[in-house]
Amino acid sequence: MARIQHETAMKNWESVVEWCTVAGDYDAAHGIFMKQLAPYKILSREEGVLLPLLEPLYRNKADIPDWDRAGGIYYAYLTLPSCLPENDKDLDYLRSQISILGNALNGLPFESQEEQCAVNMMGLRSCYLLIEVWQKLFDETENIDLLSTIKVFPLPTDYALEDTITKLSTDMLAIME
Repeated sequence: MARIQHETAMKNWESVVEWCTVAGDYDAAHGIFMKQLAPYKILSREEGVLLPLLEPLYRNKADIPDWDRAGGIYYAYLTLPSCLPENDKDLDYLRSQISILGNALNGLPFESQEEQCAVNMMGLRSCYLLIEVWQKLFDETENIDLLSTIKVFPLPTDYALEDTITKLSTDMLAIME
């Protein structure tokens, strides 16, 4: 307990999550992960530190009341593959998982701009991955279905991300042609 208090005072949030997990206080670890750590690591593109912190929480998700509405969504996002599967069955499964994630991202609770931006960045990455999967699975006749799926994803609207939005729009138009 003293270690947790010390790490909290030092604002060493990764250690606080680790120590709360070791102490079996999974709900507290989850809360700190969601409020103090995850959005900021997503924004700073330091996502690699998040999954090792989430793995033990995932194994104990039954002890975390809002896991499915919060940490579980981050877990689904962070476990998306970096490379596409080769066969159509696995691609179709991934398409389904990304579509579910896109909808779930809209339900992530956020109170700060940083949290909202992190949700939008996760939505954007998921959207790009879905486009890649869609291109491997379907021909151009199914592009309307792709657009209707993507329109529910949270995407950035900040002017600083204007070039990203423009690139996404250009890619979408290229798919539509």
